[in-house]
Amino acid sequence: MENKPRVAIAAQRLSGFRFVYGFTQVGRALIELSVYTDGASRGNPGPSAISYAMYDFTGNLIEKGAKCIGKHTNSEAEYEALLWATEKVRERTCDHLKLFSDSEFMVKQINGKYKASNERMKKYLALALANKKLFTALEVRHMPRDNPRIQLVDQLANDALDREYPR
Repeated sequence: MENKPRVAIAAQRLSGFRFVYGFTQVGRALIELSVYTDGASRGNPGPSAISYAMYDFTGNLIEKGAKCIGKHTNSEAEYEALLWATEKVRERTCDHLKLFSDSEFMVKQINGKYKASNERMKKYLALALANKKLFTALEVRHMPRDNPRIQLVDQLANDALDREYPR
């Protein structure tokens, strides 16, 4: 009796990543990450900070960060957070990215439900939309502020502001 190898690709785990159903053109399994972002501004515009928290498929926090970014509006800070988080994800292997934000306004702009109203926001939107081409799949979803992961990134952004601009 000949022993033949079996190939299973549905929801396998290796090093904390889930391999989504299928393979890329080169036969590499697809990898999915979830990232939560927040931008905070004290004043509109005012001193601003951004943050992100990155999770693997199993829900383990694998990376987080926060930093001050100078004077911005709150909407600009939300976009800056999303763009920074996307840069951080690109330092890893990721095919399917799920981005979550409490900024319903930004999420609806990226998903085509709202239009950008001024040139500055149009530039942010264009950058965010260009990121969709960098992944096999990129989803941007709204998450309410009472979500524990949104609360974490909110705290990270506010802690960064408190360090840089004590009240």
